[in-house]
Amino acid sequence: MIKILTVAHTKGGVGKSTLAWNLAHALYEDGEIVRIVDLDFQQTLYFINALSDDKTIEVLQPETIAELLDIFKNNKGYLIVDVGGFDSDINRTAMEKANKIVVPVSSSVTEVIGFQTFKDILKDIDAVSINVVLNNIHPLQKDFTDIEDVIQNENMKLLKTVVRSRKIYKDSLGFGKSVFDTTDKKAIEEMRGLKNELIN
Repeated sequence: MIKILTVAHTKGGVGKSTLAWNLAHALYEDGEIVRIVDLDFQQTLYFINALSDDKTIEVLQPETIAELLDIFKNNKGYLIVDVGGFDSDINRTAMEKANKIVVPVSSSVTEVIGFQTFKDILKDIDAVSINVVLNNIHPLQKDFTDIEDVIQNENMKLLKTVVRSRKIYKDSLGFGKSVFDTTDKKAIEEMRGLKNELIN
C-alpha cells in the first residue's frame, strides 16, 4: 500500500503546498490516518494548519535528514510530504524514500522549461514512481501536447486527473480549510480523483 507521497518540484509557485494540503484532506475524508511533512522553508502548510480550527491533520517539520527518516520509519498511516522549491539533501531524501512522487505542473512554456530541469534531478535520485499532475489549469484548456511531449519516453506517468484553476483553492487555504470544507463539487471531485489515482 502506498504510504509516502512526496509532492515535489524545484520551481516555486507551481501549487505544491495547495495540492499537498488538499490531498492530505482527501485521505482524511476517507478515514485514513494521515500526517503532513512540511519541508518548505516558507513553512506554508505549518502556518495554514495554525489557522485551522480543528487541526485534524498534524503537520511535522523535521530539520535534519535523521529526523525525516525517523518520521518515515515510525509512520503508521499516510505521509504527505511537501518539498520546498529548491534542491537539497533533505528534499532528495524525501523523494528517494517516497512510494510515489507527485509533480504538479501547469502547461505554460516557463513551467515546461522548469520541468525539464527538474527531470534531471529525478533521474539522479532514481525515483521509483513519478506521477505528473496538470495543476492550476485554465478551465477551458483541453490541449496538453507540450507537457505530454516532455514526459514521453520517460519513467513518468501523466495522471488523468486535471486540477483546474479555481478560486476556492486559495480562498479555503486562507482560512486553514481544504476544499472538503466547501460546497465546491468540482474541486472536491478533482481532489478525490487525484487521491484515487495515486493510492489505487
